[in-house]
Amino acid sequence: MKSEGPIPVAEYVRMSTEDQKYSIPNQQDAIRQYAAMHGFCVCRTYADPGRSGVLIKHREGLSHLLQDVVSGNANYKAILVYDVSRWGRFQNPDEAAHYDFICTNAGIPVHYCAEQFSNDGSMQSSLMKAIKRTMAGEFSRELGVKVFDGLKRLVLDGFHAGAVPPYGLDRMLISASGQKKGVLRIGEIKNLKTDKVVLVRGNRQEIRLIRRIFSMCADERKNSGQIARRLNSEGFTYRGQPWTSDRVLRVLRTPHYLGLNVWARRSQKGHGPSTRKPKELWVTSKARFRPIIDQAMFDRAQKALTRHRITYASPDALLNGLKQVLKRNGRLTCDIIDRSRVSYGSGIYIRRFGSMLRAYELVGCKTRRGLWTVSEHIHRSKSLYKSILLSLQELFPDEVRVTRYARWQKQFMEVDGRYRVSVVVCAKHSHGAKGQAPWLLRTSAVDRQNIILICTLDSNWRALGYYLLPPLLDSVTPSYSFYENDSWFTQTARELKALSYFCEVVRNLGGGSTACPESRVAIPVDAG
Repeated sequence: MKSEGPIPVAEYVRMSTEDQKYSIPNQQDAIRQYAAMHGFCVCRTYADPGRSGVLIKHREGLSHLLQDVVSGNANYKAILVYDVSRWGRFQNPDEAAHYDFICTNAGIPVHYCAEQFSNDGSMQSSLMKAIKRTMAGEFSRELGVKVFDGLKRLVLDGFHAGAVPPYGLDRMLISASGQKKGVLRIGEIKNLKTDKVVLVRGNRQEIRLIRRIFSMCADERKNSGQIARRLNSEGFTYRGQPWTSDRVLRVLRTPHYLGLNVWARRSQKGHGPSTRKPKELWVTSKARFRPIIDQAMFDRAQKALTRHRITYASPDALLNGLKQVLKRNGRLTCDIIDRSRVSYGSGIYIRRFGSMLRAYELVGCKTRRGLWTVSEHIHRSKSLYKSILLSLQELFPDEVRVTRYARWQKQFMEVDGRYRVSVVVCAKHSHGAKGQAPWLLRTSAVDRQNIILICTLDSNWRALGYYLLPPLLDSVTPSYSFYENDSWFTQTARELKALSYFCEVVRNLGGGSTACPESRVAIPVDAG
């Protein structure tokens, strides 16, 4: 009778860090000895080099093993592992037992080669495996506590325990005897465990830039986005990358610039979520370099950041500040709110609640009834203005481009890159001659240099018609009232039956010139 050959099995090996150079070869030697003693032949290897056993998330070897077992693609009869800790140091021992059960339930049992108990599924072996799983998880927890205590002692002694230093600071390598060995660049690590790392000042340009950032925030009241745009416009970079709002905030919130070593501001246990710790639990010591920012400047910057923290301020916090201002002053205006130190600024309330009147209503501040109508009309006018620009861009994606002369000026359009067109929304006056309400045309100096697209509104502030005017004279009044049957308006304005005729009429009015001097008209001085 022909004897059967060795039983095919798979092996799973793991080591926690890359420093454990001989860990995997040693595990494989023990596994192969176990295989030879029990008539097994290792036909496949699953490995997780440099992977922690606390989580399965980043362990591709174990994940592929379980996938092959569940899918039925495994061409082996058992899985050999060095010991229970190599299978995993899960904080919940039931997780390790779960993965073991998945394999056993598929007919592929797990054998632990270096353990004292046998792999026969008896009560004794099951009990020992449960104890070993708990011990493996407890070892990982205790090791984390020991590592934390060791790093905490380093920080209290004035050394740096982090990796990448804050902007403007460098890592200086110190030997065991206290001699300086050189500055570590980004990505470099020390090669001797007896060496230590301290923080030192970086180059002078970065130091000056840090002080300027704090000054812009604390004294000029600029937010992080404004500071980032200013630095980028002047050609400054953050370690070769453009400045962003987050990078500016990272600088402004770094207490190291006060001449301190600060560590453990966040906590992450067992590869779980990272959480911010209370300030009193931070590990802090005096650093070995002179402070870059004094305490007064740092405190003013933190106070300014609190006022700029729009995204994180809840509606209740915003309204509570407004209630305090109302209680102190008896009334509310934008000037009073902006001067107050307990509120967040009128602009924040407008962005969060839509208008100041809505914020006033929520805190119980009484306002004149007419203000609601004015505010609603202004809101409708702005919405219509934006919808006109968007509609024209969608109708003429290649011909129309929306731009502006400067960030604080109103937008205008460029047609074919040659003709500039301003959009003006004309609402009706509340008072007019002979019981009729005229439209009010309000133009800026920039508008009067461009072709003007007029959108007339009805009494309910809805779009009534669209007209195009040639550029107006610079000497005309910025405000002008006109009626629909005014001779000046009927002779000068070109009515658009639909916005789809916009580009065609603009080209006719432009006459081949951006400035269009021959097309300029004047509003009658005595009109309106």
